[in-house]
Amino acid sequence: MVKLLNIIMQRCTDYFLIYYKSVIRNSNEFYVIHFTLFLLIIPFIGCEKVKTLDQKKNAETFLSEIEKTPVTATAYFQLSDSLYKISKQINYKRGIAKALTMKGRYFSLKEEYDKAFDEFYKAVNVSKQANELNELGDTYYSIGSTYSKLKKRDEALAALKQAVEVRTKSNDSVGLGTALNFIGYIYWQISDYDNAVFYFEKALKIRNKLPSKEFRATTYNNLGTVFFNWTLYDKALDAYLHSLELNREIGNNGGIAICLCNIGLVYKETTQNEKAIEYYRESLPYALSSKQSQNIGYVYSCLGAAFSLLNNDSSIIYLEKSLESYKAGNFADGQALALQGIGNYYFDLKDLTTSKTYFFQMLDLSLKQNIPMRIAQAYKFLGKIFLLENDLPAAKKYFEKSVEIAEKSTLKLILIDSYESLSEIYERTWELDKAFSALKQHNNYSRQIENEGMQKRLLDLKNKSEYEKYQRSLQAQKYQNEMQIIYLRVTVIAIFILIIVALILYRLHSKSKKVNLLLQEKNFLIEGQSKEINLKNVELLELNEAKEKLFSIIAHDLRSPFNTLINFGTILKEDYYDLSDEERLGFINGLEETAIKTHELVENLLNLSAAHSGRISFNPDKVNIAQVTDKIINFVISQANKKEIKLLNTNDNSAVAFADQAMVEIILRNLLNNAIKYCNTGGQIEVSSNKEDHKLCISVQDDGIGMDEFTKANIFNINVIRSKKGTGGEKGTGLGLGLCKEFVEKHGGSIWVESELEKGSKFVFTLPSEEQEL
Repeated sequence: MVKLLNIIMQRCTDYFLIYYKSVIRNSNEFYVIHFTLFLLIIPFIGCEKVKTLDQKKNAETFLSEIEKTPVTATAYFQLSDSLYKISKQINYKRGIAKALTMKGRYFSLKEEYDKAFDEFYKAVNVSKQANELNELGDTYYSIGSTYSKLKKRDEALAALKQAVEVRTKSNDSVGLGTALNFIGYIYWQISDYDNAVFYFEKALKIRNKLPSKEFRATTYNNLGTVFFNWTLYDKALDAYLHSLELNREIGNNGGIAICLCNIGLVYKETTQNEKAIEYYRESLPYALSSKQSQNIGYVYSCLGAAFSLLNNDSSIIYLEKSLESYKAGNFADGQALALQGIGNYYFDLKDLTTSKTYFFQMLDLSLKQNIPMRIAQAYKFLGKIFLLENDLPAAKKYFEKSVEIAEKSTLKLILIDSYESLSEIYERTWELDKAFSALKQHNNYSRQIENEGMQKRLLDLKNKSEYEKYQRSLQAQKYQNEMQIIYLRVTVIAIFILIIVALILYRLHSKSKKVNLLLQEKNFLIEGQSKEINLKNVELLELNEAKEKLFSIIAHDLRSPFNTLINFGTILKEDYYDLSDEERLGFINGLEETAIKTHELVENLLNLSAAHSGRISFNPDKVNIAQVTDKIINFVISQANKKEIKLLNTNDNSAVAFADQAMVEIILRNLLNNAIKYCNTGGQIEVSSNKEDHKLCISVQDDGIGMDEFTKANIFNINVIRSKKGTGGEKGTGLGLGLCKEFVEKHGGSIWVESELEKGSKFVFTLPSEEQEL
């Protein structure tokens, strides 16, 4: 009897697959009805009673076939429902989860989102119970995709990151690369370019190991777009060329068209418009052959923008074709881009009324779709139009809105233009403080774009210096080579320090020249007009004094350690065999101590420079102050031991701040170094904390020499205070406390000192004790 039922079950499955293929092949109602009737008959012929391995195998066969069905197929929902019933009958968890996910995708396509999420989360529960990681990863990806359609990008990112976690566990490289790429794309949509690059590069690292060239081409193109938005045109061009080569190899006409257009954009932004037009024209046949409205619209938009620079009538024809194509494909971002192009065209013709109409359309569409970059652009262009119409209040309103959006997304090119125009408006309305402030912001962002490449190189040099220090500590164990290795590496470090200092000096000198030129121009324009302008000139002179003071500190405090290094090195080189082992070891210790102090000086210089330029990394999180204090005490204990100073950490584990741990470590290290320096031999230093409201007050107290009222009032101002020698003759730079003040204020806190002569000093600073906007 069992054998007979098995035969019946096998025949049922065979007929089932035949009917299924008929449905997909013909996709008409006749086959769908017969297929559904067949499903209803199955329970009555006893198939559900035979739960064997053959049934599961047949269900898996059906599942593998149904996965090839596009969600747009007529019978997609019926097939997913049938899969659910069959899988439920034999308790086949993977089939149940897959069927629920397919139903969710169907409802998402039909824009019935509540039903879609209901099916998706049912699938999540089934997959978790059965530990079906592949299905769980696919379901989370579908949830993220649906949230992305709804423009709920935070929810989309959360779901996609869960997909990444699951696909990592299941070693699903294809799915993992797809999820990472999608996350990068969403960050790009909201103009969070740092995170976008991070996830695109992770996706590319995985996709480079996979056979699919299409995947790699997509990610290279995405990376190129982010680099383009960052104005890193060399990197953008390199990424676009990689993508173009891969798309040509697989014959992907749509991808070829997009890459050619993007390469053209790079040439356009580097003032090579004729070269750009060549690439745009080459891309048009590929876009038309792809028959994808989005690609066609993009090419027409690029051509229109390029011809507008030549005052060519072809420009408006291409731009209108672009808008039509984007509308046909219902692509909102593209429509906004085309509307911007048409608005620019009429703006260049001085037809401000028509131009304004298109930019208002662009603004409405971008606000509905929540596209920050397009919103900021629309506000900027509307501001320009109202400025030309001499409607200063309206122009100011739109430029200020443009700045507000662009600041959140770090859209530097938009900020440069908007701040320049705001400066002009404020000056014309006699708001001179605001005019000067806007002009400073304009120049600041202009310099940032010029100096970003230099900043990256400085960071690279710093990382290399750290690596060399680590390597040196390992090699120091070999005594026979100790002298030669230390001398060599000290020389290398000295070269790196000289390069870094030279770059810093050059950058500060360039800033000083630009500020002086700006002052000369502004003084020529508004000389004798306002008392407030004179006050601003005084502020700038103070800024120059601060920089000269910094130059003086650098020149004085770097010369001494370098002389020490050179002298010790010369003695070791020339008198090596005349010295005893104890003398040689003393010189070696002197070299090491001098190198460490020089490294600390350069660290403070780099941190101070980064803080002033706004380029320092700031990642607040929960920080255990007791643990950080222990770490820093271990770092400075050798200095304290030399003076027999007792270091006390009276913090407990409940002392937790919401702060950037690296910055907190730098603050505590500088304060402890300062306390040790001015503490008497046999003294005591205590680090403690207490919570007040939503703040954590942290104090570093010593019983050293203290300070007078003038020193207390100016202790954090490097322009006034010059570092004095410590109780043991220690030297300092005066930079450490200024850097502490910068970092504390970065957290929204404050720092102060309580001190009396010969009674010691107590430095107190506050940090947030819980998460808040910083």
